[in-house]
Amino acid sequence: MARYKNPDVDQYRIVTLNFSELFPEDHFLSRLLELVRRFDLSEFDQGYANDSSLGGRPAMPVDRMLAIIIYSLLYGNISMRNLARDLDQRADLMYLSGGLTFDHSLISVFRRRHEKAIQNLFSQTVFAGVEAGMIDLETVCIDSTKIKASANRRDIGTSDELGRRLAKIEEVCAKRFQQWSNSEDEVEKQYLGKKLADYKKQQEKINNAIEFLKQNKDRKRIHLTDPHADWHKDGSNHFIVGYSAQTAVDAKNKMIVHQEVVTDQSDSNCAVGMVNATEEVKNAVMPEKEEPIKYVLDCGYASEGNLEKLDNLDLYMPDRELAREMGGKVKPEDRKEKDDQLFKFEYNAESDVLKCPNGELMTYRRIKKLNGTDYRMYRKDGCHKCKYQGTCVGGKSRKEVHLPQKNYQSVKHKMVAHYGQSNKTRMPPVGGVLTLRMREKLASPEGKKIYARRFEVVEGVFGIIKEIRNASQFLRRRLPRVQVEWSERCIAHNISRLLEFRIA
Repeated sequence: MARYKNPDVDQYRIVTLNFSELFPEDHFLSRLLELVRRFDLSEFDQGYANDSSLGGRPAMPVDRMLAIIIYSLLYGNISMRNLARDLDQRADLMYLSGGLTFDHSLISVFRRRHEKAIQNLFSQTVFAGVEAGMIDLETVCIDSTKIKASANRRDIGTSDELGRRLAKIEEVCAKRFQQWSNSEDEVEKQYLGKKLADYKKQQEKINNAIEFLKQNKDRKRIHLTDPHADWHKDGSNHFIVGYSAQTAVDAKNKMIVHQEVVTDQSDSNCAVGMVNATEEVKNAVMPEKEEPIKYVLDCGYASEGNLEKLDNLDLYMPDRELAREMGGKVKPEDRKEKDDQLFKFEYNAESDVLKCPNGELMTYRRIKKLNGTDYRMYRKDGCHKCKYQGTCVGGKSRKEVHLPQKNYQSVKHKMVAHYGQSNKTRMPPVGGVLTLRMREKLASPEGKKIYARRFEVVEGVFGIIKEIRNASQFLRRRLPRVQVEWSERCIAHNISRLLEFRIA
């Protein structure tokens, strides 16, 4: 019988690390430190006053702090507590720290102290992209992504909803107070007293929120812990409490040229601001550029008013009906294949179910009368994550197929056209002259080719930041801090493009 060595995981070991061999000059970490040091970091110096005659403890090196935060975001860690723990365990972070000790509170203080400087650092990454020839501002794609806030979805409400919650808490408070008054057990009294104190804090929060809504008539809702967060519909058509991260991405190398976080639920209200801000970036980083930027925007930004305000620019912004006609968010390379086929639903007479093209089972629900004929309705709910979402029968969140009641048992399969294709009509006419002109522009071969780039450019950036780098949620609260957090993630993305970073 073969014999094997027994590993001893409790054995103490002293490991010698040679950082010059682990991370030579051509290694990503060395190049990251070099790039950060090339930026103008003098604005960070203004946050300290430890160089006076009174002295003061030396501050942590800014280049090391920034390199650690950026690298942490690149390998998928957005938590400063986890970063402080990794600093004691990972050789790459030990190298970036230069042997200095960082804890999570020190990193958090650094981020709070230098909020403005961190946001301005993003502009320097754009300048660096122009200098490296990676940004040409020929085509810029603008879109938004909804990101969850660090907020409980149950703590948001209108003035009426918060009022009902306050009344319920007051009722519970009165009951707890009565129990506390009648209690003779000291332990129980302490427990009830603590509960009462918690309820009092909740009462104060709700009263402050109601008072805020009374003073700000433009706000319909407010969150108790993050007053700037609001309801937003994400890409899966789920409502989340969060923010809208507006982003403009240069199509050449998918570098972000402008970004901001807003609380507005409608993208159409941000179209003019995003385009004008990108024009300001162009004037700052490429003042000699005479050719107009081709702006490619999602249909959520479209309106006759926005087209009128931006009529002097080269826009590619379809209205919703045209975007649906062009395939919505289906990848350009998949559109022709999906448009040329029918969906096949297989029927199993023994179990009386239909199997959809994605392999899900659709169960019988009821008899439905259509044009005077009885049909058996088969339905499958919860299809928001299906790969055929939005193109299969029944729309975005469900599938619904009908078999004739007369001879349904003899049916082996049913071929069904795409959702909306079987009774497809022409797009509804539009009253706006500029919207009609935009439809004609996007119907041209050149217009289709330019607009087709939107998906791969901006959606690809969102996919990398949110899915690969685990940045699908903000960990800080209130708009100014959330803006800094999004700026850090965009800085990390731009640097990853500049240094061609890949997760091993």
